[in-house]
Amino acid sequence: AVKINEFRSEWAYVNGGVPQGKKLGPILFLVMINDLKMKSLNSFHWKYVDDVTISEVIKETEESRLQTELNELQQWACENDMKLNGLKCKEMVVSFLRQSDNYTPLHINDQQLELVTSFKILGLTINNHLKWNDNVAIIVKKASKRLYILRVLRRSGIPPADLLSIYNALIRSVLEYACAVWHTSLPQYLSNKIERVQKRALRILYPFTDYAEALSISRCSRLDDRRQSICQNTLQKIANPCSKLYHLLPSTRGNVHGRSLRNNNQLSLPKCRTERFKNSFIPAMCYSQVDV
Repeated sequence: AVKINEFRSEWAYVNGGVPQGKKLGPILFLVMINDLKMKSLNSFHWKYVDDVTISEVIKETEESRLQTELNELQQWACENDMKLNGLKCKEMVVSFLRQSDNYTPLHINDQQLELVTSFKILGLTINNHLKWNDNVAIIVKKASKRLYILRVLRRSGIPPADLLSIYNALIRSVLEYACAVWHTSLPQYLSNKIERVQKRALRILYPFTDYAEALSISRCSRLDDRRQSICQNTLQKIANPCSKLYHLLPSTRGNVHGRSLRNNNQLSLPKCRTERFKNSFIPAMCYSQVDV
């Protein structure tokens, strides 16, 4: 029913869900989605609203249980009057073995999942080599297209200060989206590729100045410096015991050694067998000796 002042409409039956905008909607959605749990100890699943990602880590001699997990997920969907769309689901195999072609295709509702080498998850594109080339190519292309907005507005006489605000809101935000996830793993040539977009933008705003002078006039920082600062701020937030990601951090050095040290508030250095893991967010920030 809808109530406006003293007037109220007749009661109507809702076939599915609840009326849009009601406080009860998110609560009922969480009640429904939170009972989705994986039974395998080797499987992990991440949920964000209606987006679910399932993964597993197995050794070369082990058999995958992902098809079993998908069958259980399919059964859960049926029990909740939902149907999984196999055409929208993707499969990606991450393996650094020399021979990694031995795998069993996955199926949902008798629909074989498409095997891809990269896919987008929550706005980030990751590939099967765990590199960020695809993601950088996408954000650079998207941001470069938006430079046209600056050119048109500059010809219309918009002052540089306003153009800078537009750049920060529409272009730089694209280049920095979720950068804490990928910045520490970024090779220098990809970092330079991203930086060139800002150089082009500032050249539009200040056409007769070099990059260093344009940064000074606009009071902007280099993008790699901004990303490093964002990573440090993200680490500070995770270091809060109330954070949902707090358990991912290693102990501080004071807790490990049990005695007072000058660097008590610094995180202990995790053991990294590969450069790939060492360059991921938490190990990289630990090795940069950031106090928390």
